[in-house]
Amino acid sequence: MNRRLGKHCTVCQHDKRHQIEIGLVHRVPVRVLALRFGISHYALHRHRHNHLTPQVAAAILAAQKPTEVDLEALQVSESEGLLSQLVAQRARLQTYAEQALDLGDTKAAVAVERATTSNLELVAKLLGQLVTRHEVRSTSILISADYLALRAAIVKALQPFPDAARAVGKALHVLETQAATDITNANKPPLMLSAPVAAC
Repeated sequence: MNRRLGKHCTVCQHDKRHQIEIGLVHRVPVRVLALRFGISHYALHRHRHNHLTPQVAAAILAAQKPTEVDLEALQVSESEGLLSQLVAQRARLQTYAEQALDLGDTKAAVAVERATTSNLELVAKLLGQLVTRHEVRSTSILISADYLALRAAIVKALQPFPDAARAVGKALHVLETQAATDITNANKPPLMLSAPVAAC
């Protein structure tokens, strides 16, 4: 494939050409690079197709990754672009809601309200105002009130059958001992190792 060296390539003449090519090789969205460096989408596509050779791309991938500053700037640009699109979308949704209400289409109005709520949730997450937390709790069934009541009922029912009562009691004892060990280990402070202090 012939790659033209065009004299008027905007990217080739750009003082940030190296950073732009790093972004292209690392698959940063073209619209983000266009916004970040003030270049048209078409110029970026042309440069990648005509001037960014496989050898250059391989050299960039083998070299040091983009600096944190560049990546942070691109992330900010991406976030700003996403936020502006969400705001524009919400404006359109408000228009749709008004039209639905004017037409008396309650079903459509409710659907638009749901879409608006989803939009607001996305914006809140993007701005860090909405955080999802997951909490996991572990409780041993062997210390629950229901288990203790069941245990008492089983022991009472087996009183006329001494052999069965002993066998069941032994099995319950093993389970309860293991549960007590697990609870104790879960509440133990971490083991601290200290080096011996040499005498002066």
